[in-house]
Amino acid sequence: MNKKIVSVTNEKKMMIAYLKEDMKLSSRKAKGLLKNGMVKLNDKKAYGDSLVKYGDIIQILYADDQDDGLIPKKVNLLILYEDEFLMVVHKPPFISMHPTKDKNTDDTLANGIRYYFDRKEINEPVRFFNRLDMNTSGAVLIPKDGQTHSLLYRFSTNTMTKKYLAIVRGIPERSEGIIKKPISNVKNKAGERIIEETGKKAITEYRVVEAYTNSSLLDVTIKTGRTHQIRVHLSNIGHPILGDCLYGKKTQLINRQALHASKLEFLHPYKKEHIKIYSPLPEDMKQVIIFLKKED
Repeated sequence: MNKKIVSVTNEKKMMIAYLKEDMKLSSRKAKGLLKNGMVKLNDKKAYGDSLVKYGDIIQILYADDQDDGLIPKKVNLLILYEDEFLMVVHKPPFISMHPTKDKNTDDTLANGIRYYFDRKEINEPVRFFNRLDMNTSGAVLIPKDGQTHSLLYRFSTNTMTKKYLAIVRGIPERSEGIIKKPISNVKNKAGERIIEETGKKAITEYRVVEAYTNSSLLDVTIKTGRTHQIRVHLSNIGHPILGDCLYGKKTQLINRQALHASKLEFLHPYKKEHIKIYSPLPEDMKQVIIFLKKED
């Protein structure tokens, strides 16, 4: 059984109202928890008409979710932000988000988070709010429980800003632009997603940060979250990401696509604060930029 403990900090109100308005639980969820005795007020069973006030302690019990089946694996996590509800970590390149059927491995970010959760006695499955390709580095948002995950979708998705840094071949004619081209739902035989009229809506904004002789550094913002979206869109306008073997070609400068999730900004579903998280640029991309500047 999982437990969430909350300290009441607002004006007096009935428990049912507090659960729906402050905890953002649906009416059905709130009534169900109360009916099944899963809510306690100052260590005593709470009812819908129980009055809660400043300083009261509420305990909400949740049935354990299904075991995620992950093998705990100690990983050196770079934690960029953490509170009782969620955390943001820096994902290095060359590490998968989650084990797959093709690669039954315990050397993934999910296994590392499982190890961290176990050490912190967080008895919840590992959930990722955003996902990155194996060879893409950067910020990953991880809710610590199902309720937070749900609230992020309900209250934070539409206002969330996801920014990336990408080193691309060539220099775009315009210093900034918007790419609005639908992307296929499934990959082709080569493993690519393609621009397809019947595909899903995809919007990518870019801005040239620095231009070099035959390449450039772009600041990229995605308004949608399609698989390989940035890689597909930039390749489609003639500026594939440096090192992207699927949508471009190999380079001796870097042995992966030079793409990094540099910033996450979102409305915290509980604190109602705008959280800004920056993920440091990995050393391999730093070295590419240094080389390109010297080449100029």
